[in-house]
Amino acid sequence: MSLQFYGSPARRLLASVVLASALITTSACGVDVQGPEPPQDRFVYPVGMALHPDGHYLYVVSSNFDVEFRQDRGGTVLVVDTDTLEIVPGAGVQIGTFGGDIALNAPGGGAPTRAYVAVRGDKTVTALDLEPDGGTLRCKGSSFTGACQLPTNNDDPFGLVVTSTTVDDPAAGPVAIDFVGVAHLVGGNITAFAIKDGADGSWSRVSAPLVAGANAIAQSPRTGQYYVTSRFTNTVVAFRPVFNPDGAIEAVFQLDEISIDNATPFSGLDSRGIAFNAAGTTAFVANRGPNSLLFVDVGPTELGTLSGSRNQVIDMLPLPNAPAEVEVIQVRGQELVYVTSYAQKLITVVDPESHQVVDTIDIPGQPYAMAVDAVRHHRLYVSLFTSDAIAVIDIDPESPSFNTVISWVK
Repeated sequence: MSLQFYGSPARRLLASVVLASALITTSACGVDVQGPEPPQDRFVYPVGMALHPDGHYLYVVSSNFDVEFRQDRGGTVLVVDTDTLEIVPGAGVQIGTFGGDIALNAPGGGAPTRAYVAVRGDKTVTALDLEPDGGTLRCKGSSFTGACQLPTNNDDPFGLVVTSTTVDDPAAGPVAIDFVGVAHLVGGNITAFAIKDGADGSWSRVSAPLVAGANAIAQSPRTGQYYVTSRFTNTVVAFRPVFNPDGAIEAVFQLDEISIDNATPFSGLDSRGIAFNAAGTTAFVANRGPNSLLFVDVGPTELGTLSGSRNQVIDMLPLPNAPAEVEVIQVRGQELVYVTSYAQKLITVVDPESHQVVDTIDIPGQPYAMAVDAVRHHRLYVSLFTSDAIAVIDIDPESPSFNTVISWVK
């Protein structure tokens, strides 16, 4: 195990990076950005999605990938009513261009009060307020998000994870905070935020040079540790944040580095999505060197105390070209792993016990992100990047349309 410390003083990917760099330069020069406002009734290159815990509302990030709309606020986060499968009029907000992941908080384990969006074009995490029923997004009461942008000070924020926790301040008592961990596609940093609950909106930030080309972050349900994948190295890095008693983020510790060793000519490079089984004993990683699903044993090293993590790749299952996102879903009383393949326009369904493919789902477009509703409608929502749409997949095992696309949202 390696332990390192980092303190607080501290329509293609290539085309989008170039465009993002141009946007940053323009903004830095103080040029007045012009262009049409983005639509509020349709998606434009949809990417990240998040689902309200009760399953009623789906939040979809539109990226403005081809910069058809004004660059400073040409992206959107729109709200879909999953009962009607329609975009809710006036419920969304405008964000910067090149949005990425979106995730919700869960203060006290209850209903979410905020949504956080990684926005590459302005190098921020944008913090949005949710109305009590979850049906509307706002930034301090407005549908524009300029006042709610938290600067990361690092290029290309893309993947993020959000967890809510409480620290005991000796002077003020319990302090509720949201931890937001951000993966940056460019550079080697992870940015960590602690955002305090309450009207003042105070926040703190640190950066840690953990891994180059960070893509996605997920939290282990067993240990609470965070794992980040990398596009540019053949490693997955485990880390944890440290908070001050007053709720400020103090530092990020690297806990371990998991090597992805593959036989020549495969490199093990370019890992994308990551997800855990419910027990937190196995992590599933989508990897492109070669195209495969990696099974990572993250179970305890000490069986008596159930402490520690083995952190070893134990198997590799070949998958169709360009695997990307990973979701673990409870189906027929067992867990199944769903993996998108952007290039092949399909989702591969894997049995994590047998390490075998048990189904494939044809998708009418390039699948980008997934959001699972296992509560209200038993559906899987899939953003279709180049189709400006969301595919709806039936994941009810009692349904005759199980594991097929049953509808669209456009």
